[in-house]
Amino acid sequence: MFIALLLLICITYSNHFTNGFEFDDFHSIANNTYIRDIKNIPLFFTDIKYSGTNPGNQGYRPLLVMSNAIDYWLAGELDPVYFHAHIFLSYILLLILMFFLLKNIFSTAGQDESNRLLALLATAFFGVHTANAETINYICQRSDMVSTLWIIASLLLYMHPKARKYYLYVLTIALAIGSKETGTMCGPILFIYILFFEENVSLLELVTFKKLKNVFIALKKSLPALLASFGIFYLIRRLIIPVDEDYSLVASESSAAWQYFYTQWVVICHYLGNFVIPLDLSADPDFTLYESVLNSRVLLSLCLLLSLIFIAFVTSRKKETRPIAFGILWFFIALAPTSSILPFGQIANDHRTFFPYIGLVISLAWWLRLLYSRYQEQIKANKYLGRIFIVLYLMIISLHAYGTYQRNIVWSSSATLWHDATIKSPKNGRAQMNYGLTLMSAGKYEETLTYFKRTLELMPYWAYIHINMGVLREAMGFSTEAEQHFLNAIRFQPNVPDSYYYYARWLQKKDRLNEAIAQLQEGIRISPGHVSIAEYLKELSSSSAETNEEKIKRLEKSALDAPSVDNYINLSILYYRNDKFIDCIMACEKALELNPHSALAYNNMCSAYNATGQWEKAAAACLKALEIDSTFQLAKNNLKWAQGNLKK
Repeated sequence: MFIALLLLICITYSNHFTNGFEFDDFHSIANNTYIRDIKNIPLFFTDIKYSGTNPGNQGYRPLLVMSNAIDYWLAGELDPVYFHAHIFLSYILLLILMFFLLKNIFSTAGQDESNRLLALLATAFFGVHTANAETINYICQRSDMVSTLWIIASLLLYMHPKARKYYLYVLTIALAIGSKETGTMCGPILFIYILFFEENVSLLELVTFKKLKNVFIALKKSLPALLASFGIFYLIRRLIIPVDEDYSLVASESSAAWQYFYTQWVVICHYLGNFVIPLDLSADPDFTLYESVLNSRVLLSLCLLLSLIFIAFVTSRKKETRPIAFGILWFFIALAPTSSILPFGQIANDHRTFFPYIGLVISLAWWLRLLYSRYQEQIKANKYLGRIFIVLYLMIISLHAYGTYQRNIVWSSSATLWHDATIKSPKNGRAQMNYGLTLMSAGKYEETLTYFKRTLELMPYWAYIHINMGVLREAMGFSTEAEQHFLNAIRFQPNVPDSYYYYARWLQKKDRLNEAIAQLQEGIRISPGHVSIAEYLKELSSSSAETNEEKIKRLEKSALDAPSVDNYINLSILYYRNDKFIDCIMACEKALELNPHSALAYNNMCSAYNATGQWEKAAAACLKALEIDSTFQLAKNNLKWAQGNLKK
């Protein structure tokens, strides 16, 4: 059965290995120069700046950054297959450890040979659960999975007498926190385990101060884990994380913290819904803060959560039902870092449920076991009921496996991922912009503009939407508007390095080379590990001393070595500036061979024909450009020039 279920999990994730880098993967992996040299591994433990290129998104996760560096070293390039293979192997290891953990927990409530079978079935259910696809596909969020792996290892080491004697679980707690901050919750979970299963204390006895002696014994036993969990976290915050308001987890106003807290009641219910029926998964959910705690959805969510807590109190009273209470408390404790009074920029993320869902699996599995035990005689008496339960289980995990396989397909490209997110999260500006980027790469500028405008309405001061609006408006021929967007990006969020990179690219195209170099120098000051900025700065610094002929030869070589629309467009611009109009037209033709829908290529061709007095050909080229993009202002101007001369 183990082999069969392992095979099912392998088949379920067989289509995810080539899924690319998305969202935060770009600043933490793709653009992070530090992971490209394995010799940098010691640095990852000393400073958070090595974790990524975006200062606002850096955190102390040295084991995660080290894993990225190792995968890059093994691949020799940014090949997602190596990253996903590493993630999947770690996932299989986690599931094996989870099986032993569940078996041990179930055995505390009653020794029974069927505990092994129950643990295996519950682990298989978790292994194919559709919601976990959000974590396994999102490369930089492997941190959720790896941290959970070390937490499970810590609990197992504590349960082993010899390992407990030498406090080996303290080491794995440190590894859990080094993978992600949620590893801090290992200490509290271990305390609840000792309280329930070793000291026989219920939640009611805990809050009414009964069995104080047993409570203190539980605290004493869990003290090394608690000190390791919170001590390491405190030292990281105190000694490594910069003292800067941008890195503060806590809101400056207590009202904002309270508002975030009661909004999380709704978010947690969203997570519960996805555990039961995971149809509302999104790469970037669109939750916003609720204005009042008296909102009906907030109050209904509170009632549901209080019901769960009530169940935990009731089931913690007896040894036979305590795994249910333990699983419920695991769920809430695991969510505490992101779903309490400590506000995060992103109110909800579906990958955050990976660690908490293990608690729900424990509760659900043991509740079903108790239900089966209660009606065991009736089930055995009916020869069909047992088979029906087997079929139901197979149907459930098969549906989850199918759902996971489909989510892998959604994650297979930026276009499918962000289109899905725009449907499920219509109020999320990031999702709207990211889908717009996929449309822009396909040359669909008008559709892109629609999505970008939605993002601007939702997030008017976000640097990235202004960066991308700048790129889009330049492509559509509105240079003045484009520059204003680049400047807005820098003004609204001056610590975003990509703003300087893309503004520098725009400046370089306008022959404002010295200004472009100055922008790149500011970008590299903010983010020294940004690969694209460093390479572009090196390129512009060397090209500033080049003659025009040298520049042409360099771009000709680039176009020959790596034929692309951008390379031929850039070459055509340089030909035009140096009065090589025939060569400019030929470069545009090469670009159109690669992309027949390039409005820029037709426009540049029109400009070259205008410069040589071939007005009919110029007008025809500009009309082609405007067929592709009716708002292309530069093409309109060139067409007007050509048609004006035709009339003469």
